[in-house]
Amino acid sequence: MSTIPITGADIAAKRETFFRVVFQNVSSGYVSIARRVAGKGIFDERFYKWPDELSGLSHYIEQSVMTHDLWFCPMLFDRPERKKVYVEACPTIWADLDTCPPESLLVSPSILVQTSSERYQAVWILSAPADPLEAQDTAKRVAYYHAQEGADTSGWDLTQLLRIPYTLNHKYRPPSVVAITKADDNVPLNTFAVYPEVAPGANTDWPMPESIEDADTILAVHGNNLPPEVYRLFQLEPKADWSKALWNLEMLLAETGLSREEIFGIVREARCNKYRRDDRSEVMLWREVCKAWARVAERTEVVEGGYVYKQPELLSEVELEAAKEDYTFIEQYVDWAKGVGDAAEGYHQAGAFTILSSLLAGSLQVPVQFANIKPNLWFMLLADTTLTRKSTALELAVDLLQEVEPDVVMATDGSIEGLLNQLSLRPGKTSVFFRDEVSGMIDQMLRRDYLAGMPEALTKLYDGRYMKRVLRKEVIEVKDPVLIMLTGGIRSKVLQLLQPGHVSDGLVPRFIFISAESDKQERRPLGRPSTKNQTGRNALVEVMQTMKSRYTGQGEVRVGEITLSVNKVLDVDLTDGAWDLYNAMENKMVDFGLKSSHSELLTPVMDRLAKSGLKAATLIAASRLRERFVVEEIDVYKAFSFVCKWCEYVVEVVGSIGLTVSERQIQTICQRIRRDGDAGVQRSTLMQNYHLSKRDADNIFDTLEQRAQINRVRSGRSERLYPTKGEQ
Repeated sequence: MSTIPITGADIAAKRETFFRVVFQNVSSGYVSIARRVAGKGIFDERFYKWPDELSGLSHYIEQSVMTHDLWFCPMLFDRPERKKVYVEACPTIWADLDTCPPESLLVSPSILVQTSSERYQAVWILSAPADPLEAQDTAKRVAYYHAQEGADTSGWDLTQLLRIPYTLNHKYRPPSVVAITKADDNVPLNTFAVYPEVAPGANTDWPMPESIEDADTILAVHGNNLPPEVYRLFQLEPKADWSKALWNLEMLLAETGLSREEIFGIVREARCNKYRRDDRSEVMLWREVCKAWARVAERTEVVEGGYVYKQPELLSEVELEAAKEDYTFIEQYVDWAKGVGDAAEGYHQAGAFTILSSLLAGSLQVPVQFANIKPNLWFMLLADTTLTRKSTALELAVDLLQEVEPDVVMATDGSIEGLLNQLSLRPGKTSVFFRDEVSGMIDQMLRRDYLAGMPEALTKLYDGRYMKRVLRKEVIEVKDPVLIMLTGGIRSKVLQLLQPGHVSDGLVPRFIFISAESDKQERRPLGRPSTKNQTGRNALVEVMQTMKSRYTGQGEVRVGEITLSVNKVLDVDLTDGAWDLYNAMENKMVDFGLKSSHSELLTPVMDRLAKSGLKAATLIAASRLRERFVVEEIDVYKAFSFVCKWCEYVVEVVGSIGLTVSERQIQTICQRIRRDGDAGVQRSTLMQNYHLSKRDADNIFDTLEQRAQINRVRSGRSERLYPTKGEQ
C-alpha cells in the first residue's frame, strides 16, 4: 500500500476533487459521511449540503482521519437521512469488490479504490443520473456476478457506505491508506447490460472454497479484533452441547466481520467442530457457516472492514419521520437545553424523561396482568470525556426539577441502609437518586463492602416491591417505593466494571444507557444567559406545574405510629390499537435478543427496554394534557422512536460485558507493546509499569505469543517484546 500522507492542504484538496467527480452530475442534495472510532462499533453520521458545505465536509474528514474510519454514500439524499426513499437519482454505480481482482470487471470503473492490501472498491460515474431502483439492480448484478471471485454480495443497496479515499483503514496495524489506484471515463448505464440478472437464491448458494488458509494465520490477522470468547470456543472441547458451541463460534466470527471463508478456516480446526468429531463431510460445515454468515448479514449493516449491528427494525422510515415531527414536552425541553449548553441531544432527552418520570411516576400506573407498572425510568449517561457535558446535562435537568419539586432529590451517595431508611419515610412519593459519577458505586458493589446487596435491592426498588431489612438496632420497612435513578459515568470505566452478573441480577436491564462522544465542533463559548433561555425555562416550569396539579393529589397512609401523606394513584389505560402496537414492538425486541449470539445477556435487556418504552409512552401521553387521559398509538410510536436509539447504546454495553479482569489486562499490555512498535519494549519495563509478578507476566506474554500478537526476543536474562507485523 501507498505510504502517502493523509493530512494537509494538498490531501484535503484531493478529497474535495474526489467528491466533485463523484457528484458531478447532480446539482444538490445531502452527502452522508459516516465515521467510527477505530476499534469501536458505534457510528456517528453527519450530512452536508451539496455543494454549499463541501468545505465543512472536508474539514470534518480532516479532523477525524487519524482516529476514525470514514465512509461516504455514493449518492445524494433529498434530506439529511440515509434512507432509500430520499434518493431521487443515482449519479453512480458502486461495488465493494473486497478481494475480487479489478481486472475481472466487465466494465472498467471510473474510480478504483484500494482499501487495504488486495481489497478494492469500484465506483462508476454515470453519464447521466439513473433511476434509483435501476441503479440498485445494476449494482446487485455486478456484485453477484463477481461473488465467486470475492465481491461482497451485501454491498449493492442504495444506502451502501464506501471508504473515502485518502483516509485510513484502521482495521490493520499499521493502518492502511485508502488510495485511488485508477481513474477512467464516465460510463452510460446501458454498458452494464453485459451483467446478467441475479438468479433466485443466489445470496445463499455460495460455492465451497477450494483452498483455505489455516486457522492460526486467520487468527493472527484478526486477533486484536476478536472477542475473548472466540479463543475459548476454539481451544476447548465442549462438555455438553457441541452444536451450540459451534454455532456460537460461527456467529461471533461473523459478527466481528470475518468472511465466510475465514470463518470456515477457523471453525474447521476448532475443538468444537462436531462434523470432524462425527467424521461427517466438510460440505455440511460449510453450509452451516454460510447460514450463520447470512443470519448476521440480515441484521447488520455491512461496510468494508467489519459489521455494525443494526437495531431491531421497530418502526418504518415513514413512522420514524412522523414521530420526529411530533413535537412534545421532550422536544420543548431539548430545544431549551440546547440553547443553554452544548451537551449531546441524547443527554437532554434523558433529562426530559427524568423530569416527567419524577413528576408523574408516583401518581400514575398502568395495570397489567402481573403487576402495576409505574413509569419510573432509570438513565445512565456514558461519556468519553468532559467535553460531552454529561455533568452539565444532568445538573440542568435536576435544577429545573427542583424548582417544581424541591425535595424530590433524595440522595447522591450512601449505604444501602441509608437509602432504604430514606425511602421508608416516602411511601408512594417519587425519590430521585442522582449521581454524576456512578463507576465508584459499581466498583464498591463488586468489592462487596458496605454496598453489598445493593444490586438486588435496587432491582426490587425499581419494581416498587415491598422490602424489609432487619438490622441489629432497628427494622427498616419500605412500602410502595417509587425510585428514579439519574446517573452518569465515563464510558470506559463503567464498561470495564459491568459484569454478566449485573445482567442476571436485573440491574443492567433496568437502565436506559445514553452514550455520546466529545466533538470540539459542537463546543460553544461561554457567555451571558439570554432572555430567550429564561423565557424557555419559564415556559417549561409552567407546563411542569400544570402536569403536577392535574395528576397529583394527596392521600394518607400509616407507617407504624406515623401518618404520612402520599400521592393518590391514577390507573392509566391504553387503547386497543396502542396495546397491539406495544406488543408488536416487544415481540420484535425479544426476538432480536433471542437470535443474538449473546442471547442470554441481550434477551432480558431487550425485554426490559421494551417495558421502558411502555413507560415512556405513558409519560408522553400524560405530558400532552389531553382532556381524556389514555395512551394512544401516536404515544407508542413516539416512545419507540426513542427506543430505537436506546437499543443501539445497550448493544454496545452488552457487547462489552463479560471481559474478565485478566483479559482486559492482556489487551492493555498488548496495546502498549503495539505503541512501542519496532523499538520493542523490555519485559522488565512492563512488569514494573503494570505491577506484574513473574507468573502473571509469563501467563500474559505466553497468551499474546500464542495468539500471534507479539514476538519475544530473548538475550541472556533479558527479554524484549515486539508486535507482530499484522499488529503494528
